[in-house]
Amino acid sequence: MINENNEVGRPPYIKTDEDAKTVEALAIAGVKQSLIADIVKISEPTLRKNFRKELDTSKARANAIISQALFKKAKDGNVVAQIFWLKTQAGWKEKNALELTGKDGDRLFTEERQLIEIRKVFDEIDFSKSKNITETSILVQDSKNETDNS
Repeated sequence: MINENNEVGRPPYIKTDEDAKTVEALAIAGVKQSLIADIVKISEPTLRKNFRKELDTSKARANAIISQALFKKAKDGNVVAQIFWLKTQAGWKEKNALELTGKDGDRLFTEERQLIEIRKVFDEIDFSKSKNITETSILVQDSKNETDNS
């Protein structure tokens, strides 16, 4: 293609404010550079050459704005915002644990008692009969043998 100056190739891209706003918005949203270039109708190298600042700083600026808004909510007494801030910025974390204890915080069972209970369970299991619990045909047959109460 020959342009008006008798030069071969595409005409040079001229950056517009509208394209800059589009690139910034798309970069903030996490759209891939290849798709941003398609939307703006330029090549990826042209996108990176002309919109380096927007590509590099848009998400950081958006995160800063959101962080400021969250921080303001937390300062103003929003408990959810306070908890979120402390978990993400101050290293706070919740511990979800259930502790079973006996009377006055003692153990529920002594180690000896635990072994006795485990032994009882094993004594009730008949290990001489091997049973494949994944065989569905046995399960289906067993369910057919059950009485129908309807």
